[in-house]
Amino acid sequence: MSRIAAACGVTKVTLYAHYRDKERLYRSVMDGHLASMPSDALDMHGVADLGDALMRITQGIGRLAADASCQAFCRALSHSGPASNVYREHWNAMLAPYFRLAEDAFTKASSRPTNAADSEKFLRLLLTEHGLPEGARPASGPDATIALFLRAYAAPLPGAGEF
Repeated sequence: MSRIAAACGVTKVTLYAHYRDKERLYRSVMDGHLASMPSDALDMHGVADLGDALMRITQGIGRLAADASCQAFCRALSHSGPASNVYREHWNAMLAPYFRLAEDAFTKASSRPTNAADSEKFLRLLLTEHGLPEGARPASGPDATIALFLRAYAAPLPGAGEF
């Protein structure tokens, strides 16, 4: 608390007058970040194909990742202990629409039974690219990632010859 007070330019007594302990301070900071984060919904109307849907999801995650409140929230979340469970749930709830939209997009594009794993892998890669926590969806493992890329590259490109 001494280092926090010094960084804020207040005395430790002042800090304790407003927040009785670190947990209350943590909750106040995290609640402030959550309240400031964008809550805009993705516009998926007029989506032409899988590529268009995934691009819109990518742009939505990009906007989220670029938001200063989201960055601060995720940094604090990644350095937090057990007290952060409720905020991990908030983060998971924030990501849930993206997972649903990706799964819907993969389902509409293909009849393969791996749509849920494909969408989950896509979002995990996207979140990792932006340095954001992945959320609490069950990890499908490296086999699903390999299968996703094998399917993506299995179809020969028009006019492409053998190597």
